[in-house]
Amino acid sequence: MLLGENMATCEMCGTNRVSTFLSEISGARLRCCTRCIESNNLTVLERRITTQTVRKPVSTTTKTYTKNITKMEKEVARDFHTRIKIAREGKGWTVREMAKRLNLRLNDVQKIEAGVLPADNILEKIAKSMDIVLFEENALDPERPIKTATSRSMTIGDALDEFLAKE
Repeated sequence: MLLGENMATCEMCGTNRVSTFLSEISGARLRCCTRCIESNNLTVLERRITTQTVRKPVSTTTKTYTKNITKMEKEVARDFHTRIKIAREGKGWTVREMAKRLNLRLNDVQKIEAGVLPADNILEKIAKSMDIVLFEENALDPERPIKTATSRSMTIGDALDEFLAKE
């Protein structure tokens, strides 16, 4: 996931709360997650760039400047939950103790260790307090072509079948 970006739902596999990228599949444009893009060798058409408006007060007027902030090419590690659990156990903490120390709900920590992806700010808080790395460089190659097994065009159903077969 890209830091600072809103979480969305993958229009191909239906996964909630993931970073999505505009991809083209048999002429259709869909917002797909990294996993679908990688497993189906999809072409990424667009990556969102976050912009921030900066206001500077001036004695008589206020001018608005728009500054492009470079997107951070980082996403949550696929094994984030395992890394958190190993770090917690390495510190000798119980799940309850970790929740208390990080000011999180016990239920939330249990869900995180089960693989439910929390908000970026919670992951950043956990990573900082436990001194672990939960975000990795994004390894997408936006120029990969779509590969098809037959001469006909790939459909969303074909892509889904191929995705499910790899898991």
